[in-house]
Amino acid sequence: MEATGRPGAGELAAGDNVQGVAGRRRVVSHPVFGEGEILDSRGRGSELLVRFQSGLRLWLAAGRVRRISQLDDSLLEDAAPAIRAIDRIQARRMVEAFRLGIVPHQDVETFTFGRDAQVKTVVQALAKLESGQGDVFIVEGEYGTGKTHLLEFLHHRALASGVVASMVQLDPVEVTPDRPKRVYRELVHNLRFIRDGRECGFRDLMTAALELDIADHVFFGPYLRKLRRLEPGNMQAEMFWQLAEGESTKEFALERRSPYRVRGAQRMPALYDFSTAADCYCYLISGLSYISRRLGHKGLVLLLDEAETVTGPGDVMRLTKSVNFMDGLVGTARNDAELKRLNPRMIHNQVRPVPYIYRDSFLLVVFATTPAPYDYAYLRLANRVDHRIALEPLGDKAMVDAFANLVAVYLRAYPGFAIAESEQRQVLQAAARHGADGVRAFLKFCVSALDVARWRQVPARPA
Repeated sequence: MEATGRPGAGELAAGDNVQGVAGRRRVVSHPVFGEGEILDSRGRGSELLVRFQSGLRLWLAAGRVRRISQLDDSLLEDAAPAIRAIDRIQARRMVEAFRLGIVPHQDVETFTFGRDAQVKTVVQALAKLESGQGDVFIVEGEYGTGKTHLLEFLHHRALASGVVASMVQLDPVEVTPDRPKRVYRELVHNLRFIRDGRECGFRDLMTAALELDIADHVFFGPYLRKLRRLEPGNMQAEMFWQLAEGESTKEFALERRSPYRVRGAQRMPALYDFSTAADCYCYLISGLSYISRRLGHKGLVLLLDEAETVTGPGDVMRLTKSVNFMDGLVGTARNDAELKRLNPRMIHNQVRPVPYIYRDSFLLVVFATTPAPYDYAYLRLANRVDHRIALEPLGDKAMVDAFANLVAVYLRAYPGFAIAESEQRQVLQAAARHGADGVRAFLKFCVSALDVARWRQVPARPA
């Protein structure tokens, strides 16, 4: 319902029907007392009894409060239940994320629109992992189409399902696939799972693994044997934790005069810095998935964002090593029997070669990438992966749903703000043109347009 003919751009006119004010909830906003609900009226609507969120009840002249329009309330009615339930602080947090074109991690399931088929696919993949079968997927789409958002959705759903998950952001400088130790270190740093209502990480998982029989694991076996003999919080225990997490080993094992030197560290298996050690790190990742399964967490979900980083390492050798690591991850996720022994078709390090898979793998790997149909590495990865999820720009209905929920969140964040239906249509039409550039551009434009509309309503200060 368009808010035309309203006195004072949202003020209540004398004679307004109280039942019709602000739709079902009859909500108004006051510049001093904030948001409140109309309880009664008198003098043909010239005065209103308002109960504010603070508990204060006041009779006020109708012209002193601003209605939160019927359209605003209907948006809240049509929005997802989780949107209707959020408070002002949560709404502000979401709006600030929307300004950057992203959705907060904790709200990703609530704010997912137009991706029903893709969501169904990844949820089915998660269900297969829970039954013991790993897999590998590619999520591909142009910049801004929501690849990271879908990964965040899967990450959130995996944690809620009791699965161990880690999301790794690849980049062409610091975390490159031709240097697998860096990918492993990021995986360990970001590894999360939920236990007894508490968020836990790598050290919690490995502490629980102290009770398991994995002495035959080339790397975790010796580390856990050493940690069993050390008191928690001991300085030496901290050093061994850092070794297992992929931190530098030199000052711990080699520098005899270093204050950080740890007795026996030189006998621990090294986590190699060199780029041909893909077998070592796939072996470690499969070990983590096995441990997760044995501890009742069903398996490990590894999400690799910006996987197009593999396509531009800069020289043939780096490209070969990147592709080999990606091939290793694909085979590990599929629990390929050939990778449970030394396999001549894969690159193995020559210091301490190991199989790519420890015992059995319970791993779901998802790569997110922009398509590069003329790039060798992209084609190699795409041809190795059976399941591809293509993300297209949002359809009209999804865009309208996203916009309606975004406006509902914005109104919750700024309760004194009201926007007419006609102006909302104008914003949506303009935002739809930006939607062709992706979801990120759409969100950023919508919030900017709503900011401009809100600033127009701020009364000018007297000179």
